[in-house]
Amino acid sequence: MRSYQKIAGIFFTCLCFVHSSGKAQSVDYKAQVLFMYNFIKYTNWPVVESSFTIVVLGDSPITTELNKLASIKKTPDGKSITVLQTQDVNAITGCQMLYVTEGLSKEMPQIINFIKDKSVLIVGQRDGLVKKGAGINFFTQDDDRLGFTISLKNVEARKIKVAGELLRLAELAD
Repeated sequence: MRSYQKIAGIFFTCLCFVHSSGKAQSVDYKAQVLFMYNFIKYTNWPVVESSFTIVVLGDSPITTELNKLASIKKTPDGKSITVLQTQDVNAITGCQMLYVTEGLSKEMPQIINFIKDKSVLIVGQRDGLVKKGAGINFFTQDDDRLGFTISLKNVEARKIKVAGELLRLAELAD
């Protein structure tokens, strides 16, 4: 029970900081990065080599924010975090997490085909991407706070395990 309370506290803190004071359509990349770090903390991949690699597919300010995170944080098991950015679906290799920007979300069929059975957690910037194969996508709640949807089916198909505490904090797609 304490574990759930601790995780809930962490996410509640994130949610307090991500409340948008501007338009709902603006993207809070810092908040998304906070969530993504917690996804790393509460998700297990079958194999992670020497570093945990996040690939950003498309141009996005989130790359800068992820690089800031990578310069000061490590994964819970002490691995460094590496951030790469590409425009080319065919360049997605050797990563554990793939962030698909809104501009390249139309490439989801090609992305799914390219990574096939690899253990890659696909995180979509755009709402609804879990219906197209992503494991997690961000969305803006009615109160302009950042939320996320998880497709347990899509995540488990990639042999990735998500902690139950994380699932309880998400909107489930399946």
